[in-house]
Parts: sequence; C-alpha cells; structure tokens
Amino acid sequence: MSNKIMFAMYPLSFIYSILYKADRTFKNPRRLSKPVVSVGNLTWGGTGKTPIVIEILNLLINNNLKPVVLTRGYYRNSRSPLLLRNGGIGVDASSSGDEPLLIAKSVPKSAVIVGSNRYKSALRFESEISPDVYILDDGFQHWSIQKDLDIVCINAANPFGNGMLIPAGILREKPKALKRADIVVITNSDMVSDEKLNELKESVFILSGQKPIVTYYGNFKYKTVDLNTSFDAELLRKSRVYSLSAVGFAKGFKNSIERSGIRIKGEIVLRDHVICNHGMIKKIINQKEKNSLFIVTAKDAVKLKNISCDIKERIVVLVVEPQFETGREQWEQKVLKRLRFF
Repeated sequence: MSNKIMFAMYPLSFIYSILYKADRTFKNPRRLSKPVVSVGNLTWGGTGKTPIVIEILNLLINNNLKPVVLTRGYYRNSRSPLLLRNGGIGVDASSSGDEPLLIAKSVPKSAVIVGSNRYKSALRFESEISPDVYILDDGFQHWSIQKDLDIVCINAANPFGNGMLIPAGILREKPKALKRADIVVITNSDMVSDEKLNELKESVFILSGQKPIVTYYGNFKYKTVDLNTSFDAELLRKSRVYSLSAVGFAKGFKNSIERSGIRIKGEIVLRDHVICNHGMIKKIINQKEKNSLFIVTAKDAVKLKNISCDIKERIVVLVVEPQFETGREQWEQKVLKRLRFF
C-alpha cells in the first residue's frame, strides 16, 4: 500500500477504532457450558491460524476429549447455522465456507459448528454433540463468548504490517493487545532470518507481559485435490507450474512453494475465501500452457469438489503441517492444564 493510499485510509481506520472499542464495551460475554479455547490473530488473516486449530483438535482428541470448533464461515452462501461431522461428508464449501470444511476434513473425529452468532450456534447443537471443549476460531476480538484460554498467532514474515489499523493497515488491534493473550504462536518462522526472529520474539515477550511463545514453520507435502493421495514433487520440478490461491497471505504461499524446491512460472491471486466454481477455474487454467500444473492451498482444494476430472489432473495441493521449533510441549501442557484436563 502506497503512503498516499495509507494516509487517505487513515480516517477510516480512526472510525474502525471507535467502532471496535464500542463493540468491546457494550458486548456482554456469556459463558458456555464447557471450556473455551480461542485461536485468533492481531491482523486480518494470513497468520497460519488454521493449522494451529487442527493441532489443538488432535491434541484434545488424543487426550480422549471431544472438541468442537465454533467458526463464522466467511463468504458462505447460507445464513443458517450448520453442523459438520464425520469429515464434512456431503457438505459443499459454498454452504460451509472453506476453512470450516478444511478443518472438518483434516480432523474427522471432531465436529465443526458454522454460524455468524457463534454463541447461539453452540447452544443449538450442544445437546446433539455433547462436547467437552469448544475451540473458538478467530476469537481474539470476539467478545460475546467468555474464553478460558487465548492463543494468538503472529506471522513472522509480516507481524504488524505498517503498524496501522484496518483499512490503512492490517491490524485489528494494536500490538499492546497481546497482554490479553495466554500463549503467542509465531508462524512462518523460517521466512525470516534468525536475527529478525529473535528480535520479534523479544518484542512479543515484552508486549505480551512475558507470556509463553511458540514458534513453528511449515513442513510441505504435495497431494492431489482429494487431499488423500501423495503427488510426486519430481513431476512438478519438470513441469511449467503456476501458483493459484485465494488466501490472506498469497506471498507466503508463493514463498512456501519455492522453499519446497519448486520453481513457479507465475502466480494467480484471487480474493481471500472466494469460492471458485468450475467455470472460473477452467477459464484460468485454459489461459495457460496445455500441460502446465497449478499448485493450490489446502483451503482452496476443498472448494474444488465439483470440477471435472481433466481439470483436477492439473491441480496439485500444497499441504502445510506445522513443525514446532520451540515450545510445543510447553504450550500443549498449558492448554490441558488450563482446561483442567491431565
């Protein structure tokens, strides 16, 4: 964003700040019947939050607990609350949103509740699923539900943007809000030098009031669109390859592909969360070389259920699994202890 645009947006950021403070002031947090773990951001998207949600779900399931995710489901075509079970079988991304469906497919033993009013949605399905704990997705700025643990994700490659609030910048809150966090997770730690990472950790440690800090980077795997079958990366190295994404941090996605050893000829960036229909994908792909391949994110892959086989054959999915550098055991113990589960 240029300086001219940034300063033109500043009055809107000021209005955003007033509305945000009013929302926090007048919302009355209500407690659900089970503990709530929030996973959120300081910034608008692109922090690698979803892999952390999936990690927590697996942690709780491995401790014989029944976790349920509460999520809003951005840009879906339905307003009715939706319950995803058994991997979201029979559910289309257009009705659930891409991230909820990805979470459901990644952890089939968990349930995912999608609804704009997450408190009412939880009450609606509570008796049906009898959860032990709720995971509040994108919950750091959510004031309607009382939380027992706040986990905040920060992108090492772009932690605070230009330091300004939306829309002049990417911040939802100023960094001093980290004092409310219980655990801070620094993602994409391999995208910056050790020196910059250490500087960020020191800054976050001070801003958060010396809260535990976890760092992780991505372990990359290539799969087919169904997310179940491995794809030979060597074939990617021999082909003309494009990146195709509709995520909040497209630059990071491109960097991830290149760090995995794949050279891309170009990138196609769509609006975050946009639902790609068959016609849109076919048009994009047919504009490129006949034998070229397209790498998409796992979040985008769940939206490609209904595309034709000839198009699917040209799409490869980059799956990112968190590899923790520091603090994994510490943060897992803190999660379980705070929830009074041992």
